[in-house]
Amino acid sequence: MIGLIIKKELREIVRTSKVAWLLVGVGVLVGLALYNGYSYFTTHSALLRESQQTTYQQFITQGDKNPHLGAHFGFYAYKPTADLALLDNGLENYTGTSFYLEPHQRGVVKFREVSDATGLRAFGFLNIGYFAQFILPLFIFLITHNIFAKEWENGTIKMVLSARVSARQLFAGKLLACWLLVLAVLAVLVLVPLALLLAHPGAGGVLPSYGCYAGGLVLYALLLTILGVSVSLLARSSSLALVALTGFWLLGVFLVPRLASQLARQVHPAVSSVAFDDQTFHDKQYGVGGEGTKDFRREHLADSVMQQYHVKRLEDLPVFFIPITIEYFEETDGRVMENAYNAIEANEGRQNRLVLASALLSPFLAFRDFSLHLTATDMNTHQDFAQQAEAHRRRMGVLVDSFYQKNTVASNDFWKTLPQFAYAAPGLGWRLSNAAAPMAILLGWLLAALGLMLLAYRRMRV
Repeated sequence: MIGLIIKKELREIVRTSKVAWLLVGVGVLVGLALYNGYSYFTTHSALLRESQQTTYQQFITQGDKNPHLGAHFGFYAYKPTADLALLDNGLENYTGTSFYLEPHQRGVVKFREVSDATGLRAFGFLNIGYFAQFILPLFIFLITHNIFAKEWENGTIKMVLSARVSARQLFAGKLLACWLLVLAVLAVLVLVPLALLLAHPGAGGVLPSYGCYAGGLVLYALLLTILGVSVSLLARSSSLALVALTGFWLLGVFLVPRLASQLARQVHPAVSSVAFDDQTFHDKQYGVGGEGTKDFRREHLADSVMQQYHVKRLEDLPVFFIPITIEYFEETDGRVMENAYNAIEANEGRQNRLVLASALLSPFLAFRDFSLHLTATDMNTHQDFAQQAEAHRRRMGVLVDSFYQKNTVASNDFWKTLPQFAYAAPGLGWRLSNAAAPMAILLGWLLAALGLMLLAYRRMRV
């Protein structure tokens, strides 16, 4: 009997002209999302690889120069396109992709694509992640809002339940019919990107993360389907159910995230660039632990180095003192900048946690955060890249200063000994640990949807 109900509901849904046009529109949007995601993934990856190789090649062929001056020539470290950016490019357009490697100055990640984009970028970049987070819920609600309400409005539910169909069979059949239609859309969203990923060499390593993303997407769609069917049964009016579901969608997709982000900025305000520069300049001049001025520390360093080499004048040192000074202040200034950036990242973490807490009011926000973590396009991955790029810059500085202590000229042979920067995003375990909170919120929403479904089923009376 449940099978007959499923067939009847699917036939009625597909035959409805509004739903037919809705399916056509969804098909077009899914196609555009796949095209945009694949195009971004391939072209962006190739561009960053070429840019990194070009700047590094220029650096190692700069010719004979003073080691320190040559190090200032520098080169860029690029954050490679995320392995699942085909699905969701997340924050990558907003956080930047390049980190300049040169002495004395901790780099910041620059070249944010959104800064060169038109105002249309404010509407988002249509890919699988955007479709799943914003368009798929609306599609599900439009499919499910009248699945029960139409029966109450037409009075046919009395005839159905007075026949040999039980309330349990009717509820299960209608719910499964909606779920099968949603699964058809999910199959396209999951299988086509998988085929595109597998077409690229070395895609096997990303399959575990992709599988977890697909599992989260199915869970997210399931809770929305249950929610839509339950509201349709409780409302007993198609228009009322549609208003309730679309209102929930508008609230969760637009209002809650914006209010939460504004609240986060008010509760945990970010330090201004002027205050940041003033504080770091002061700490570089006087030290973070009361070490004294730079002149005082330079004199103390000179005494220490002369004692180490058992000489009484800097001119008698068997090595050059200038690179020793450079390396010393690289270390001390590096600690200053590390403390400053750690404070910024800690404040960003507090802001993000407050925004994530608002996902208790919006499953769409919870899935967005889950998607960012699983595709490695989140702020945690960005910070990991910046930290590794800074560590690479410091290693280069140590190598250059060590060479400079005994040599005043560096040739291409030396420049080639400085390694190219390579970054790989953390694996599945790291991503899942960061995604634990949004996953827990999604599970909580699923339990709430199941509770609403149970309530609606118990209130289903003729």
